[in-house]
Amino acid sequence: MVSAIVVFDPWYGCTRTVAEEVARGLSFDGRVATVVSAVREVSPEQVLDHDIIVIGSPNHHGGPTPSVERMLTVLRTHDLRGKRFAFFDTGFVRGHGRVTARMESILRYRNPFVSAPFLGLSVVVERPRGPLLPGELSKCHELGRSIRTSAPVPA
Repeated sequence: MVSAIVVFDPWYGCTRTVAEEVARGLSFDGRVATVVSAVREVSPEQVLDHDIIVIGSPNHHGGPTPSVERMLTVLRTHDLRGKRFAFFDTGFVRGHGRVTARMESILRYRNPFVSAPFLGLSVVVERPRGPLLPGELSKCHELGRSIRTSAPVPA
């Protein structure tokens, strides 16, 4: 069975909400075993045990949080062929997409063995502690479904 992990840094709570909804989208038909974990509770080796890896971070000064950045820096030292990656971030409209692009850049840096393309989503919040703007949660579920349908899963 294909397995997936959704790793996130839970600074304010919105990122956890997004991670859980992405996981629901990934496992919508029961054919992908999905785990959700805070970045501090999982090692890079445990992350690499999965076929699909989704990493999320709140916007931290235009980039991912230090914990997520450290995780990506360690992951990029491995041969990542065959692993499917996707990214998401939470933040305000003005930083839309910047963190997701930065996470992809960190993972790709000096690693020729990363399978592209990457799917990503920037989720807009009203204030640092939330809530998500209306309609954003359904985009999270759809991201999970998109990741799931773009990854080969046996029947």
